Formats: sequence, structure tokens, C-alpha cells
Amino acid sequence: MESHGALVGWTHSSAGDHLMLRVESVRSKAAADRRDPDIFRFLMTKQQAVVLGTYLIELSGQSASEPKDRSWFRRLFG
Repeated sequence: MESHGALVGWTHSSAGDHLMLRVESVRSKAAADRRDPDIFRFLMTKQQAVVLGTYLIELSGQSASEPKDRSWFRRLFG
């Protein structure tokens, strides 16, 4: 089954070494106006999630964000 639509949202839940990725898409403006998305769920390992995330970052032409140094306030008070 192949499906096309515009991505309108996603969430995830974690279960040990796996993730359940929930993706919402709409096929038309009318479906978006009704707030009636198609919902797809994907079970994957956390390693698969890393591979997918890395692929999407590269595909977008962006770079992964670097962790920021913690301010002195955060270092002192957590």
C-alpha cells in the first residue's frame, strides 16, 4: 500500500530498546480543515531511529545541532 500526503504531526513513545513512531498526514486541504489525519505507526529499534534521523538530516542539507555548553548558573544549580 502506497500513500501520499502532507506530514502534519508526529509523536513517539519509548519501550526499552524500541520506539513507536506515530506519524500523522493529510491527503487534502479538506482533511486538514476537518482535522482528520491518516495515522501510521512504526515500531523500530532506537538504532533504526538514529539511522532514519541521520538520513533525514543529511537529506535536508542541515547539520545536526551541537550540544551547547551549560552556563555557569546551570553548572552550579543543575
